[in-house]
Amino acid sequence: MDTKISQLGNKLTIATDTISNFETISLGLFVNIGSVNENSKQIGISHFLEHMAFKGTTKRTALDISYAIESVGGFINAFTNKEMTAFHVKVLKDNIDLAVDIISDIIQNSTFDKTEFEKERGVIIQEIRQLNDAPDDFVFDMFQSKCFEGEKLGTQILGAEEDILSYSPSDLNHYMKSKYTTDKMVFAASGNIDHEKFKILAEKYTTELKSFSVPSVETQLYKGGFIFKKKELEQTHLIYGLKGLSHTDDNKFVLSILTTILGGGMSSRLFQEVREKRGLVYTIFSFNSNYKDTGTFGVYAACEDKKAKEVIDIIRYECEKIKEDISDEELRKAKTQLKASLLMGLENSSTRMERLANQILLHKKISSPSETSKKIEDIQLDSVKNLINQMLLSKPTLAVIGNGKDIENLYEF
Repeated sequence: MDTKISQLGNKLTIATDTISNFETISLGLFVNIGSVNENSKQIGISHFLEHMAFKGTTKRTALDISYAIESVGGFINAFTNKEMTAFHVKVLKDNIDLAVDIISDIIQNSTFDKTEFEKERGVIIQEIRQLNDAPDDFVFDMFQSKCFEGEKLGTQILGAEEDILSYSPSDLNHYMKSKYTTDKMVFAASGNIDHEKFKILAEKYTTELKSFSVPSVETQLYKGGFIFKKKELEQTHLIYGLKGLSHTDDNKFVLSILTTILGGGMSSRLFQEVREKRGLVYTIFSFNSNYKDTGTFGVYAACEDKKAKEVIDIIRYECEKIKEDISDEELRKAKTQLKASLLMGLENSSTRMERLANQILLHKKISSPSETSKKIEDIQLDSVKNLINQMLLSKPTLAVIGNGKDIENLYEF
């Protein structure tokens, strides 16, 4: 990897990962601001702002933005999560000037046009309704809300309809102007890019971005517990989980190993036991999420409502069993899976761009793939066993959406 970092006069950090044999460049402006930065009267506003960034600036209409990128064969998008918002584009290497111009334009010069605002309000409300109609997605919001009940990590990224209906264009403009400080930004690029050229372009196009103080978010705490939503469905959707780790915890790769062994693929313990041997589910997998202060580990499954108790019992049993029973072969295979996933991601400039930005914003340094691979390779069996022992001391979280038959028997631990 050929990575370089610079800081502009306005304190905006720029970072490049040069891959000279690529024909493309992926670049994005990543802001370390997400739904955790919202107060009780701003829920969903970070996501609303992300949508509105593409709806017109003082220089371009919404159509101008999309047409400019698509006319050169590129694509533009954005995302919002709990602790970050990103605006990114992928273009051929010769279109770097256009890409930097447009990303900078939407961050600095969005007009929040009233007509576009009302249309996008309707789009987001449809997005919320679509989520509510998709139990396999909605159960993840339920799980998150119970893991962090009363915490900002527990609020919905999309917000509720009443939240979205309460906002005005000036609310979004004020939120952006009061939160989007260069102290919390990285302009990252990966692909066939020259660092010095990118620096010159960033200096040219980001003159309106400023550095200022933003209040810090209070420490977020994992809570745990049981949450149920009754809905007439063909299946019961559930997530069983435990307290995980923050993204700065040295054991985060150990947790990834644990997650892989338990439910990371068709050969994992839970897939083999719950689907292949017993035929109880079509889908089952484990996952972990890392945040600044804490994290979660969880297992998702969908099954007949009368089988839910059995599925939960197996998940709990496998989590307990792994404390004492992990083979050298399982550990080796999990390490190989993680390292392979890392290396495969390096073949995609968009993945590399996001990895670069995350490392700078979250860890304040860049780790090479070889350093990360070594950390994974150095993990020992005892580390995995010790971690699951620690996690099992936390209060479990169980989120369930379905018909509710025998629901009172599901959370007996």
